[in-house]
Amino acid sequence: MKLQTRNYLFNYLTIILIYIFLFLFLRFYLETDRPLNIFSYIGILLLVPSIILFTIARIQLGGSFQVSAEANKLVKTGIYKRVRHPVYLFGILFFLGIIFVTQSFFLLIIWAILIFFQIKRINQEEKVLTEKFGNEYLSYKKQTWF
Repeated sequence: MKLQTRNYLFNYLTIILIYIFLFLFLRFYLETDRPLNIFSYIGILLLVPSIILFTIARIQLGGSFQVSAEANKLVKTGIYKRVRHPVYLFGILFFLGIIFVTQSFFLLIIWAILIFFQIKRINQEEKVLTEKFGNEYLSYKKQTWF
């Protein structure tokens, strides 16, 4: 199986798994006797747009999505026109939404650890992208956020 085909399959499979998780999580949470409060609503308001934008970002990456930091193609269109790392950004916001919905301090600790590792990965990716695309990536980096 070609690498790009494998990347597409992995990309779409992870998107499907995230939606299954979200469905099961919300179904379980909403079936409990916990009353919805302002934090629950804030969490849902974070969850919904972040999962949609996360999905769009992953689809726009297409075959360029890699598990390890590699550089096949510099994606600069769609969401990537304004945000360099939308998958990480919206993934972090999605998890923050779960924290608000559950109001779990323990998940806040996991979220902080997740951010630490995401920043490490972003630094690795930016190094690889700079080595591969040079000035084109540095120029793109100046025009985008995060």
